[in-house]
Amino acid sequence: MSLFFTKKSEVVKMVEESFGPSEDYLVVLKHNNIVKSGLKLMISNLYSAMDSSRTFILYFDHQGIHEKEISLSDHADFILIPWSELEEFTIKYKGSKAILFANHLGKTYSYSVDFDGKLMEGNRKRFLELKEKNFYREKV
Repeated sequence: MSLFFTKKSEVVKMVEESFGPSEDYLVVLKHNNIVKSGLKLMISNLYSAMDSSRTFILYFDHQGIHEKEISLSDHADFILIPWSELEEFTIKYKGSKAILFANHLGKTYSYSVDFDGKLMEGNRKRFLELKEKNFYREKV
């Protein structure tokens, strides 16, 4: 599976099979900052192209963030990143998308939440609803 071959109905099915009917998910792309992108581009154009187009489903609940990569295979399970293990979770806006940064045990993961595109359809609405719910993170 990849961004180009995955259908929206397949994403919904993956979420429903694991969590039941829910709108508490986002379809995201791996986000690399300029320095990391530049280094990867120097190493290999092919690696850079493949790495920057990795597609994920992020499902949010009270336990944490459940991540599933769909750019290579749809056979993997969701992996839980518990809220208790996140040192930081921030959102930055860049044009017509949001960038999620999650620092999990000292390593920062970043995801681009695009609001345009066929597979990303509904991301804006789901993102705003999740933001209103504080992504199910407990209020501190």
